[in-house]
Amino acid sequence: MTNGIDFYIVNRPKEADSSEKHAKFNEELHNYLLNQEGNPAQRYGLLLNLDPYSDRLFSSRDLYELVIICERLLNEYSLNTNKRWEVDKIIWGINKFAEDLKTLCLVALEQNKKVFAADD
Repeated sequence: MTNGIDFYIVNRPKEADSSEKHAKFNEELHNYLLNQEGNPAQRYGLLLNLDPYSDRLFSSRDLYELVIICERLLNEYSLNTNKRWEVDKIIWGINKFAEDLKTLCLVALEQNKKVFAADD
């Protein structure tokens, strides 16, 4: 199991444990992107400036911003292949996480719910 920030679809933070939908922002990816972006991060600030040791409940407005951040990450770190073994582990991880978080945010918006980020 890797350390990092877990994202869940919820109405209230207490629902995180029972949430079926989930995205994991592992510590290695977080640190890599912070090193690339600088600290504090500007372009991806809402995502990268999260405190890994505290929780956050994202509003619907935040979710739209997270979707845009995910799309930018997917564009900046785009894959030229679907063959995982041909891609750098970090770049593959960024793409997987960005796709997962984007989907999670869109589902939450569709269901009129929020996204809760919690340290593990």
